[in-house]
Amino acid sequence: MKHHLIRWIVLLAIGFGIGSIIGLYQGIEEQNIENISLSPDDKKITKDEEKYSFSLIDHNGKEVTQDSYSSTYKLIFFGFASCPAICPTELQKINVIMSELGDLSDKITPIFISVDPERDTVEVMKEYVAQFNPKLVGLTGSQEQIDAAKKAFHVFARKVENDMMDSYMMDHSSFLYFMDKDNKLVAMYPAKDSAVNITSDIKPYLIDK
Repeated sequence: MKHHLIRWIVLLAIGFGIGSIIGLYQGIEEQNIENISLSPDDKKITKDEEKYSFSLIDHNGKEVTQDSYSSTYKLIFFGFASCPAICPTELQKINVIMSELGDLSDKITPIFISVDPERDTVEVMKEYVAQFNPKLVGLTGSQEQIDAAKKAFHVFARKVENDMMDSYMMDHSSFLYFMDKDNKLVAMYPAKDSAVNITSDIKPYLIDK
């Protein structure tokens, strides 16, 4: 159990304390960090009281918080609608996970939180999430709201200007968060983890005991 705790603490330290290093070495991290899965015993000896919070606006223009989804587990990914590769890949992965879970997918709300509120308006998010799973919720908000959500989830993101491009890109960490109904962290997965492995990992939490 202790090795799960150690890896989990290291990931959060990297994501929150030295986010710029994640941005520089994102590809390396995704190749070397194992998925973090916290068993019920692990959670008792880790951050049992920590909750990951947000106050944002969904793709229908409704103000929401983490408590708006307290009836379900959550799969949460931070990214941006203009992302050329990793974001659509991870959202497609969520599609596969939801499909593989079958009826159990009713117990999960997939959520995509923008790290680029300057461009990701409610209208943009509504059009973007419609390309993926019908249950996918897109969340955006003011820069202050997004910054607060990033801080709560220990997410790194920064704007990257490029003289060769008409617009900027966003460099960001790319972990998939699996949260329980109380919005506590159950597991977090780097981009290298497959949909099949993630599905197998989270399914036991969704089956009624």
